[in-house]
Amino acid sequence: MSIESACQELQDAPSGNRLREVLAESLPDRAGLQRRLNGIFRQQLHPSVWKCKRDFNVAIDLTLIPYHGQPHEDKKEIVRSAPKSGTTHFHGYATVSIVRDHRRYVVALRFIEYGEEMADIVRWSLKRLKSLHFRIRRVFLDKGFCSKPVFKVLKQHKASFVTPIPVRGKSGGVRTLFQGKSRKTTYTFNSPKHGKYTVQAVVVQRYSKGRYGRHKSKWFAYAVSGLASGILPAQVFELYRQRFGIESSYRQMNQVRARTSTRNPVIRLLLVGLAFVLFNLYIALRQNLTSALKKPLESSKRFWLSLRRVAFLLSRAIERLWGTTEIIQHQPCFALS
Repeated sequence: MSIESACQELQDAPSGNRLREVLAESLPDRAGLQRRLNGIFRQQLHPSVWKCKRDFNVAIDLTLIPYHGQPHEDKKEIVRSAPKSGTTHFHGYATVSIVRDHRRYVVALRFIEYGEEMADIVRWSLKRLKSLHFRIRRVFLDKGFCSKPVFKVLKQHKASFVTPIPVRGKSGGVRTLFQGKSRKTTYTFNSPKHGKYTVQAVVVQRYSKGRYGRHKSKWFAYAVSGLASGILPAQVFELYRQRFGIESSYRQMNQVRARTSTRNPVIRLLLVGLAFVLFNLYIALRQNLTSALKKPLESSKRFWLSLRRVAFLLSRAIERLWGTTEIIQHQPCFALS
């Protein structure tokens, strides 16, 4: 739902334009809003997280939201990437998530500017985790972070990590490792910009066994560091699969993220931040309800509380508070993102 449609449907709400004007006047600058959102994420963490004496698995990632329009004030507001939804322009956000007992919590959010290096994003993320006093077990990164500067930052912080090695082209590169059996090896990156850099690598061959209609094998390659010496390649593959749970948080965030046509990046950061706040609230509610069940492992498989239901219940509460209109005025359609 967009800001405009929500204002039209709520009887006592101001107009969409007025709400955007008030937000633009009352919100702090982008850095200030980012600090406040990160403070909320910290307060949302379940008490059991702070009591946990184990180290955490951490995921650092980027989420890019397509943007159709011109920058609001500064060209650095817009980042470039591969085409998606008919555009190569995006608003970018870096998130830091922790995983505990198969539950994902977003603990930090950062607005990304054009030209920022991946290594700077990783450095900021690790410093943020340190300020929260989280001990890191290992870091999972998307393949977009697979570069020499990022590896150097991780090494400086003595962080164990797993990240896929991008496969480019039809031959050469990492494809030279795709032969024989799954194994541990080394791989040397040869970047025109950053030069040569050798890392420990794990190569895994997986068979589809008819899943999704496929009957063939597929190769995976990971750059790794700091893993136990006895870990098997198949175990590395399963470890990285935890990351898919992290990525699902982005899909769920988009389920509850309000859409807008405004060019103001501060308002857009607010909407993304509020969506992650709702996601963390949903995770905390599930944890509280599951802990109250007599057989949590069995009951959680058929758990009735979904993120969509949480959003539905909140929308009903807002409707009772503000009232609803019976007639909604039709407005011209704008590109929302």
